Amino acid sequence: MLRKLITILLTAAMIGTATLSASAAQIDTADTGAQLDAAIVAADYAEVGGTLEPEEPLPNAYSSAEQGLTTPVRQQQYNTCWAYSSTATLESLLLKNREQSFHLSTMHMNYWGTALENGKGWQREYYAAGYPYIALGYLTSFGCIDNELFDESKTVDDYHTTDNLYPYQAVNSIIYLDTDDRDTVKSAIYQYGGVIGNFHYNAKYLHSRTNAYYFDTPNLTTAEMNGHAIEIVGWDDSYDVGNFVSGHRPSSPGAWLCKNSWGSYWGNNGYFWISYEDLYLFESRFGPSYAITGASAINANSKIQQNEIFGATYEFNYVQQLRPKLNKMTYANVFDFSDGYHHIDKVVFESTSEGSTYTVNYIPVDASGAPLTDSSRWMLLAQGTIEHQGYTCAEIYGFNAPMTKGAIGVTIEKNSDTDIAIGVDEWLTTGGNYLFTPESEHGQSYLIGYSNSAIDIMDFYQTKLKDDIGGTFVIKALCTNDEKNGDVDRDGDFTIMDVTVLQRGLANIAQLDNEQRRFADIDNNGVSDILDATRMGRILAQIN
Repeated sequence: MLRKLITILLTAAMIGTATLSASAAQIDTADTGAQLDAAIVAADYAEVGGTLEPEEPLPNAYSSAEQGLTTPVRQQQYNTCWAYSSTATLESLLLKNREQSFHLSTMHMNYWGTALENGKGWQREYYAAGYPYIALGYLTSFGCIDNELFDESKTVDDYHTTDNLYPYQAVNSIIYLDTDDRDTVKSAIYQYGGVIGNFHYNAKYLHSRTNAYYFDTPNLTTAEMNGHAIEIVGWDDSYDVGNFVSGHRPSSPGAWLCKNSWGSYWGNNGYFWISYEDLYLFESRFGPSYAITGASAINANSKIQQNEIFGATYEFNYVQQLRPKLNKMTYANVFDFSDGYHHIDKVVFESTSEGSTYTVNYIPVDASGAPLTDSSRWMLLAQGTIEHQGYTCAEIYGFNAPMTKGAIGVTIEKNSDTDIAIGVDEWLTTGGNYLFTPESEHGQSYLIGYSNSAIDIMDFYQTKLKDDIGGTFVIKALCTNDEKNGDVDRDGDFTIMDVTVLQRGLANIAQLDNEQRRFADIDNNGVSDILDATRMGRILAQIN
């Protein structure tokens, strides 16, 4: 079977001219030489990334660390730079938003990014290098937990036996950055605290005294590259070229301030500088450089309604390739709202169709579970413009979905030269082996507008792409339950019996399931414990 091929060095898709022959990406990772900390390269992102306009004139030098927007440097385990840099960037955003300072668990993310018990998901070992997609999927599909709940001492066996943890925050907005535009990177740091960057690391090019780094050897092959991910937290336009290694100095001053994950004894208390002119910083072979721009609190009354947990590994743009004149398409995911989590607060979707307009609708389904194509039956929830490539968050105001199956549809309409693509968790291969396989099933995602009826995309994959694995659209609904916290026995009322049920569970007299633990955790710290029981009793007794 022919495959659409995205190599490291080539952005053009190899597609048949008459029909679309296949789907998904074969990623040419070759063999990285890095044993210490390889960030395995992904698809070429040379054409991906949006610009940001500064909200105010940018200073010549800035440091989020000096502004108190970074957490202490940590020492990573395994090849997990991608996990440490992404959690550090989210920590900076939370501090920027004046949230409580957290050290988020990287090890939980790392173990999450391995194969599931059913064999699906990321086909990697926990000690192996990772991809930016893993962090993007974890943070938007699961969220994050505090490091105290799952720290570096935890093993992969601990992960598979821990089922009572749920996230503190879930990321709902991410911008893929146009790193060719220096002010865009600066603006992202200035507005959100930090950005994810990747570069090729060779210790010989790091100045031992100034901790300044500049790599100037061109034309490295993939096998020669040691990929490393860091959080970029500042810049200095006047950073002197004399600070770099003699014989390997940039032609002009200026450097980025970076927070590393090799411990506080490395570099300058864990920080270092990298030249604006470094040849492999923001290299497209490492995947997207991005900023985390929004997150939502998750507690006992909230849930992410979603049909996939991996985020976008690819862009579903096949309909426009097959029918170039199409300028509008509705992508819909069917959810079951009967569990009570039906008050829709936000809809999150991934798309690289920057500049396109979008509308979000609630769409009833027919007896077979397929979304209705009659748009007069749809309920408009939100509309706007996809301002940046990445994950877009549409705010929804006061909509309660019927407590049954229903669909959330995202209609993307072409504006000028943009396309009408949406993110999909599609399979990836490398070296003839699967790198990622989704859990896609029929009845989850549908195309509306390609034909007269709603098309299950699993059927589309099979008939149009000769692909039986398929994928699922990355459309998520952040929902709340209108019942009260504290309703541990789930009878619809918060009473002293709920305190008793929790106490019996804590004493191991009764077994609490995950749902009961969620509603028992009324202080929303991720753990249901005796403090929650005490607080519940005080609330019922109307004691402050």
